[in-house]
Amino acid sequence: MANRYASFLGSFRYEFLMQIRRRALWITFSIVFTLFGLFFAMSDFLKDIPTFLTHNSLTTVLVFWSFYINTYMPICVGILLADRLPRDRKHNIDELLMTLPASLEARLLGKYLGSMFATLTPLFLFYISGVCYILCISGNPLTFLLGMLTFLLIIMPGSIFISSFSLDCPAFMKVPAYQFLFIGYWVWGNIFWFRSELFTLGRTLISPIGIYITFGIFGGAGFDTKGIHATFWQGIASILILLGIALLVIVALTRYLKWQKTRL
Repeated sequence: MANRYASFLGSFRYEFLMQIRRRALWITFSIVFTLFGLFFAMSDFLKDIPTFLTHNSLTTVLVFWSFYINTYMPICVGILLADRLPRDRKHNIDELLMTLPASLEARLLGKYLGSMFATLTPLFLFYISGVCYILCISGNPLTFLLGMLTFLLIIMPGSIFISSFSLDCPAFMKVPAYQFLFIGYWVWGNIFWFRSELFTLGRTLISPIGIYITFGIFGGAGFDTKGIHATFWQGIASILILLGIALLVIVALTRYLKWQKTRL
């Protein structure tokens, strides 16, 4: 058990530090942040927040901000995590790691969580900047605490979900192919969730942008739900389903890598 724990921590630390130091990570998010900044500068988005606060609760405003971030930002997470396993194969790191006595499950879990948390760091910093702005406007000391709650409930389940697929799928297909399909899935299945005439996964319980979590647990934050009548328990179910699928995907990847190891 101690060996597995040490293996997990070592893998987590290595993956986190390697991913957080990648230029592509910060360049990609910097471009996205710049686009968001231009949008804010050209629109009344920031100016409308004080008015929004006077007509809505603090929780509603934070839910709106969380859902807004979760609709667009995770696309960067999925793309940036896609080359994680292929990079190991390219540099023969996976062959070296397979010779070690450490548990494959512990190493893979450390790789998954370490790279995911590192990739989420720029997103989190941008999210927190918005929370700080809301704190300055509202003056409510509970803003930061509520902001953490909405981040954990709305953003994290979907991030865990897409991160598992971005780690798993490139084990079976080329990275550019996965990234292309992922972008298409995100635009069709999530950004266009409001198009009720289209069948999109964004209008189901497995929506990683947290449709049922936002509308069911928090009441919608002023959004037009476009016919979605989510309940509190459907929001809870959405969280559990997203986390459960992510767990199954990681277990499947572990089994596949073990099978692959027997063929070497």
